[in-house]
Amino acid sequence: MINYNYVREGKTCAIWTRVSTKHQEENGGSLESQKEFCDDYASRYGYRIAGRFGGKHESARTPGKMVQEMVKFVKKNTSVSTVLVSEYDRFSRLSWQAIKMLHEMRELGIVVIATKYGMDTRTKEGMMMAQNTLNFAELDNQMRTDKFVSGKEQCLRSGAWVLQVPRGYYKEGKSRSTYCRLNNDGKLIAKAFRWKLDGLAGTEIIARLRPFGMYLTQQRLHQILTNPFYAGKIRHKATCGEVIDGQIEPAVSYKDFLRVQEILSGRTGRYVQAKQKPDLPLTRYLYCAADGNAFTSYTKHKKTSMGLKDYHYYKCNHAGCGTNENAERMHERFELILSRFNLEERMLERFRDVARSLLEEYTKEAVQQRTTLKKQLTELENNQRKMAVRRALGEIQQDVYEIGVQELQSRKDVLTLEYEKWNEKLSNSEGFISKVIATASNIRDL
Repeated sequence: MINYNYVREGKTCAIWTRVSTKHQEENGGSLESQKEFCDDYASRYGYRIAGRFGGKHESARTPGKMVQEMVKFVKKNTSVSTVLVSEYDRFSRLSWQAIKMLHEMRELGIVVIATKYGMDTRTKEGMMMAQNTLNFAELDNQMRTDKFVSGKEQCLRSGAWVLQVPRGYYKEGKSRSTYCRLNNDGKLIAKAFRWKLDGLAGTEIIARLRPFGMYLTQQRLHQILTNPFYAGKIRHKATCGEVIDGQIEPAVSYKDFLRVQEILSGRTGRYVQAKQKPDLPLTRYLYCAADGNAFTSYTKHKKTSMGLKDYHYYKCNHAGCGTNENAERMHERFELILSRFNLEERMLERFRDVARSLLEEYTKEAVQQRTTLKKQLTELENNQRKMAVRRALGEIQQDVYEIGVQELQSRKDVLTLEYEKWNEKLSNSEGFISKVIATASNIRDL
């Protein structure tokens, strides 16, 4: 309980100033401005300043080291009868935290004066007024925060990214007219996506980016390659995980972005093939006639008058077999075998008709698949809209909505990738058929 009859005597004070953010400092709440209010009050009413406490960017939510130093000082120096602040909320943005500080000071017999308004905590009425002021200040702060969060969500849902842009982008415009464009780093990131689609490992992509002045770690590269922002999409907790088309210049198409996700998640075997030996292309494609085991290969280096020369061989590693064949001879024999399968002149037109028929059949199947997938995508989009309406009406809780949206988005991504695969049309079917015939007519040159 506070004994309001007990007040420390004298005209000695301590001064407390604080700004919690750079924004506050630049918008009328600077330390210098607070200091002027407190110094002017002390001078006008004859207070001696025993110490100054506080500083820049002290936490607004929890008492930091600086406020604890002030408390320790006034407890030790019993001559301090007053603490001067410009406004009560300089102690904390949270009303209960600031009120706790006022109570702690008053229990010590110290009066806290808000010099900007001339209010003090000497009496019960003054303490009550200070508490009301803090409560209203917190309410005002929460209302402004709610307005900002609501405005931010509306901008994000309209496709405008109003937050800090990731590496590779700069912003044009304001509010809902904000558009994000690629800078030079963004163009390099676009190359990184293409290189990943071409099968390059992360370490090789990082090495290729270094000469251009972009230095990335494996972790940072992974974060970039998995961020849908680079595909022109917005995904944020304010949108509950829903992916929204953004006003963003994409570094990669969404179709290719999803393919990169497949590669990174290991759902495709395209990029995990064993390294092939250019000089020994038939390794593990030839089988031993004696025991049916696949041939491995090796290279011998022999000194000649012209220097070192490489000799390539295929061999069977089965115990007790020992079959060993010169690679050059094996390649010649293999080419002769291939030539037997060359398409004869008299079969060309017939083959063309078969190829055309197969292509037409594939095209029909592609149309059917695209229609089916498009229908499924539309159903998922409708379900997302229905969930948003139910959330707005309060029929489902926020956490249930977030889980549902993320699940629907995951299904949508899989279907979108599959739809794009079937959507790749042959722009020149006759040219494609002619290329197939040319290849089939001379298989040996493959």
